Amino acid sequence: MASADVISTMPTSFVYEDLVSQLRTIQNQMTEMENILEKQWKTDTKIQSELKSRSLTFIDPYGNTTVNKYMDHELISKVIKNYKKYYVPKYLQQWIQIGTMNENRISSLNESALKSNVYTYANDHHFVAYGEVNVWVGTYEDPSIRKIVLRVLLTDNMEKIKMQIKEQRKCINIELKSCTIDQGVKPNSTNWSEGTSLKSDDTILSCQLYQNNCVIMAKITKQKVKL
Repeated sequence: MASADVISTMPTSFVYEDLVSQLRTIQNQMTEMENILEKQWKTDTKIQSELKSRSLTFIDPYGNTTVNKYMDHELISKVIKNYKKYYVPKYLQQWIQIGTMNENRISSLNESALKSNVYTYANDHHFVAYGEVNVWVGTYEDPSIRKIVLRVLLTDNMEKIKMQIKEQRKCINIELKSCTIDQGVKPNSTNWSEGTSLKSDDTILSCQLYQNNCVIMAKITKQKVKL
């Protein structure tokens, strides 16, 4: 009984800390094994033939296509992290995200998708580099403007931006300007007057709309409601 009392009153913090330490050790060993396997995969054709793999296609910020082969067990999050490191310029690192495109609609990768493995995607699945821009839409004659967030490609021009706005807001004409304001601040008539006009052939890249705190202002003419 005495020995049982001693065991029951022992502090559990050391057991917990030991468990955490063991988990970290296992994680480090797994990472080390993956790195060794990755190096062998790149240099040893025998390993390449023995391990299941598939090709994934990436479209970079400028529209260039790259096809790379990945091992089935690799995490998508790691694949994307490495792709951004080697294929996305430093000045776009914070702005660019990686998603998928279907019928010109860009979809983001949720947490579940990022934690999935390469084998969950079909061979030659396409991923695309995109970014998000904040667009303030309204008449700028009243405080009823509201913000919409558009997923865009670096090469998208303002005509494509207008099309996306019209999908969300019923309007006849759209005039676009850009300005730089602090995050969370709603632009006003003064910002509109001092904003830089955007032409139809201007692109996200040419106007540097990927920069921090840069927003698009869209002044719209609403459709008249038929009585």
